[in-house]
Amino acid sequence: MSLLTNYYNAGILSKVIYVFCAAFILLSLSCTKDDDKGGSFEVKDNPETLEVPEQGSSETFTFIANGNWKIESLRKERWLKIDPAEGNGDGTFTVTVSKNTTPEVRTTTLFFAVDGQLQNEVLKIQQAAATGGDGGGEHQFIYIEGAETGLQIPETGLTERRVIRATGAWRAELSDEDADWIQIEPMEGIGDTPIQLRADINPGDIRTVNLNFYLDDVLQTEPLLIMQENVIVILDENFDWLTYGSPIFYTTTGETRIDNWTVEEKARGWTTSPSADKIMSTYARQGFVKLGKTNYGSDLISPKLNEVEGTQNLEVRFKAVPYMTAGGTKDDTRLYVNVIGPGTANVDEFNINNWPDYSADPNCTEIWKAEGTERSFVVTGATAETQIRFLGGALDLREDTGAPINKNRIFLDDIIVTVKKR
Repeated sequence: MSLLTNYYNAGILSKVIYVFCAAFILLSLSCTKDDDKGGSFEVKDNPETLEVPEQGSSETFTFIANGNWKIESLRKERWLKIDPAEGNGDGTFTVTVSKNTTPEVRTTTLFFAVDGQLQNEVLKIQQAAATGGDGGGEHQFIYIEGAETGLQIPETGLTERRVIRATGAWRAELSDEDADWIQIEPMEGIGDTPIQLRADINPGDIRTVNLNFYLDDVLQTEPLLIMQENVIVILDENFDWLTYGSPIFYTTTGETRIDNWTVEEKARGWTTSPSADKIMSTYARQGFVKLGKTNYGSDLISPKLNEVEGTQNLEVRFKAVPYMTAGGTKDDTRLYVNVIGPGTANVDEFNINNWPDYSADPNCTEIWKAEGTERSFVVTGATAETQIRFLGGALDLREDTGAPINKNRIFLDDIIVTVKKR
């Protein structure tokens, strides 16, 4: 028997198995589903088939359900993601199909169950085959997983990990060398490679750049478009005008209390509340601020947000690091946020527990870039009279006040306030 005959028979067998599995599931449905009882699951507009292009896509569906529901595909497919795949009651689910790098059409079927009972409704997924290859050997590809058709960057920036999928040695180049608002590390590798994406906040116009890929030193024909919308920035403070003391957290020599700042520094509008016994304990460091000292907490109050027009909702992003001595003794980690003047914050308290690692980061520079250092909250109903307040612990941390620890020092930097679009 020829190899061609063997291949043909294998193809027929796989199709038979596929049909048998589908028939078995539907037969099980007819045996178990109660027409008078049980849950129901109905996708809006009752779609029968989702046609997906070769490059992949994401499609969100709205549904009505009256119980605990679950979505499963006929087979477990690495190229298919359902999010969420289970839940309760009405909602939406998103089907994400990755790029098809094979010369074959890909198909599967989604089945829906409510309270353990399969539903009559199904959704067939069909994706076009890859084009451009000669059909022989391994199909070559390179793409960023989850961004096969483009990469949309939030206007407030991002820091996240992705994976580049590739069949060989690859490298990437931005079409504009001056596009320093987006950073990708590394920019070359072999095969599947984890990468780190970082993008700055965009206070200007919408910006775009193409990412060109080389696979085995061959420039690929389709670049990846990266686009970022813009935001309205109300306040952007990185404190680079503060140059006191040491960047190392546990070295307090040279740090300068807020009431001893220069006239020009005070004129920037940042203030503090006197602690108990009228003691101030807000300090300037090398490009950041320290709140608190032994027995006393401290706060930092922003200038009035004069750039707000009318009444607006705002997003406040900031970086914070807790205090730990060189020997590893840790402070308390409470940071309270609130609003002075019009507006309401949707969060009252943060647990600042992203501890520095002095052995790996002796100069305390990498901790400011680390994931988890930045936090955010939303202020609704803000006006030009609104001020943002950060308070480390409590103003009085002495033992007789009942404070859990008499030290609650917090470092603050990169406070950014923007208009929240959505």
